[in-house]
Amino acid sequence: MKNKLIAILAFFNILAISGAVNAEKVQIMPEQFMAMVQMTVVDEGITGKEVDESIKSMATNESILHVAMFPLSEQITNVTGKPYRHLSIHNICDAKTAGLIADVDDRFTVILPCKIAVVEGKDGRIRMFSMNPDVMAVLNLPPGPKEMAEAVAAKMDAIIAGAKEGSF
Repeated sequence: MKNKLIAILAFFNILAISGAVNAEKVQIMPEQFMAMVQMTVVDEGITGKEVDESIKSMATNESILHVAMFPLSEQITNVTGKPYRHLSIHNICDAKTAGLIADVDDRFTVILPCKIAVVEGKDGRIRMFSMNPDVMAVLNLPPGPKEMAEAVAAKMDAIIAGAKEGSF
């Protein structure tokens, strides 16, 4: 409950600041941002590549479009010439829901629950990072878009839960 409250306060604070006409510099505290992000630790023995494949498969199982996967670790290796720990970003989308949410307020598009980052930490553990679904709950969306957003958030949670275990 405490995390949900922090996420709600952080989100509304960000909206209030972003709506300020004469805001010269926006001050967002680190804990406000962190409350908007959820972290899921992947089960031991599952590699980043396996999580990537699981996310793609789970998106199909949940009938939601897996738009793209960006293999950032490969790109970092190519640019620096040095191997880099696993880092990938998945974009998953329900276009109809995204459009309805954008119609409510264009600013909401930056927090659509459509990204999952798969990160091998410096400690070697694989984790997934995504938007805290509690943020979608506080958008005060009208009934149609609200239910669709909740359905997308539930699908994202199912994808993350499956990928955590390496499900397909």
